[in-house]
Amino acid sequence: MKNPIPALLVMFALATPLTSIAQLPKPNELPTNLPGTTTVVAPPQDFDPLTASDEDLAYHGFPPRPDEAASPQAFASWSKAMSASKTRITPKLEQTSISHGLSKANANVTPPPVGSNGALSSSILAGYLNPNGASTYGSNSFYYVLSDLYVPAASQGPGVCTGGWVDGFSWIGIDGYATVDLLQAGIEYDAYCKGLASGAAYALWYQWFPGYEVLVTNLPVAPGDPYFIELWHTSPTQAYVYFVNENTLQAAEVGFTAPAGTALTGRSAEWIVESRTVTDVFWNAYAATLSGGGFDPSSATTDSIYIPGVAGPTLLGPSTFVAH
Repeated sequence: MKNPIPALLVMFALATPLTSIAQLPKPNELPTNLPGTTTVVAPPQDFDPLTASDEDLAYHGFPPRPDEAASPQAFASWSKAMSASKTRITPKLEQTSISHGLSKANANVTPPPVGSNGALSSSILAGYLNPNGASTYGSNSFYYVLSDLYVPAASQGPGVCTGGWVDGFSWIGIDGYATVDLLQAGIEYDAYCKGLASGAAYALWYQWFPGYEVLVTNLPVAPGDPYFIELWHTSPTQAYVYFVNENTLQAAEVGFTAPAGTALTGRSAEWIVESRTVTDVFWNAYAATLSGGGFDPSSATTDSIYIPGVAGPTLLGPSTFVAH
């Protein structure tokens, strides 16, 4: 896939960490084609993630299971995605020079005061951010964030032809509110138009800002595909992402480490569309802390901050919204 022109960058932030759920190297963990990243081999054919213990899930590279009592929607979403993980793909990764995060040179987001409700001012971002007040890495830190979302059709907008590429990104994240560190993963959709020529490119990606975006190039991504994405960590410097294409019944897991000098706090969780031209739907959007506390966009009435973008996010239910 081509390296798209960097979109105007994001924002958010946090503080500094300690340690968490220690993760020892596994005998079934393998290096990928990108130095410093790993994946886990496919589980045995008879392995059932729906009945497996938390320890066995982690060993076989499955993401953390939401607590059914805390969020029936997130639990149902996770269960459906794990059942759809029929084929585990060994990911092929491509390092890019694209970045999604705070940039003093062209930051385009103005946050409200920490601890206040309200809107983040943004020209290209739309979605929700949930701060939890954590100032150091510990039991109150966000542990995982997940969502279902459809791959939107890449577009430059009605009647628009820029003579090049216009990029769009839908993503989930941890941190980024009050620090420059931001752990995120999502879908990229880029539209090309020049004269009579047009086209589109799609990919999955993850990033630990201030590092750069990494593409997952061998998991199918097409407009309309329903995807489940979960992002989590086992220490302030070790993270994982799990992608499931629920059309093709394929999944991929990637383990990766923080850039040098970067460490997670777990102070915020977010669900974001980064685009001026595309509308996307997030549903079963959910995040949980290490101590088990749960958050979703419906917390907007108490502690969530919305990012209005062009037309604002529209909340359709406790964990479902349209961002545009």
